[in-house]
Amino acid sequence: MSFFDFSQAHSRRSLTLLAIGALVGLAIAGYGLFTAQGTATRSFPAEAIATVNGRLILRTDFVTQVTTQFGVTFAESTEAQRQRVLDDMVAEELMVQRGLDADLASYDPEVRQALVNGVELQIFADVLARQPTEQQLTEYYEKNKARYVRDGVMQLRDLVSSDVPGAGKAVAALRHGKALDAVMNDYGLRDSRKLLDSGHVDLGDVFDFSAKARLDAPVFAAAAKLSAGQTSDPIVASDGAHIVVMVKREPPRQRPFSEVRNEVWADLKKDAQDQVRKGNLKYLAGKADIRIAENKW
Repeated sequence: MSFFDFSQAHSRRSLTLLAIGALVGLAIAGYGLFTAQGTATRSFPAEAIATVNGRLILRTDFVTQVTTQFGVTFAESTEAQRQRVLDDMVAEELMVQRGLDADLASYDPEVRQALVNGVELQIFADVLARQPTEQQLTEYYEKNKARYVRDGVMQLRDLVSSDVPGAGKAVAALRHGKALDAVMNDYGLRDSRKLLDSGHVDLGDVFDFSAKARLDAPVFAAAAKLSAGQTSDPIVASDGAHIVVMVKREPPRQRPFSEVRNEVWADLKKDAQDQVRKGNLKYLAGKADIRIAENKW
């Protein structure tokens, strides 16, 4: 039976033709694979000056780096300068890829923070580029006026009497103009330990926030209502009756928009960034598989 006699079946001929067909198919597939649009064997990406393991080093970044590093236009740069920049960019990409392969971010705090900062810069880009209008600034100021209040200043004496019933007489004497030292002596008043610093009474100006930290809450609440020269009613506490004598008082002052415009601008931007950050984290968390241990504490 002849190999080329196609009038009759021939098993060897059939197997040979199948093999030839398979080889032709593989050849066509290989040609398509290695000559497809965008593959390295067909053409080098026009937008890239180099690739490192398939990662592009863009020409635009290269030109910008040459200009920035040497302070000249790209046309004025020398071949040696360009080669140096290209070598540096290739080396940087190699190191970056090595860091990713080694999962450097999983154990190096600085790398982790750099990644966080980089991602935040990306998500904040639109917020940072957007310039708020004067109307937006004034509306933000009006909604958040409490942020822009200058803290008050007070100069006071917080006196304590162990004779709670007699504290009212001491207050009456002070309000009638009797000298402070004389009243303290006559009624056994002493300076509160809250206002003592190394054994000496703080007689200077104190910001409201500092006085609030030093004084008991009821005592500060009474002091905040006083004007210069006024004396509070007795305030009963665990250590006796407190009497606040306000020597000098500058109440908190609302700062006008014209004075705090730059602060308003910064605060508005920060609030906008916080909102974008929360939204981004909510989106990422929604797509992530997050599991918390039951015995987390």
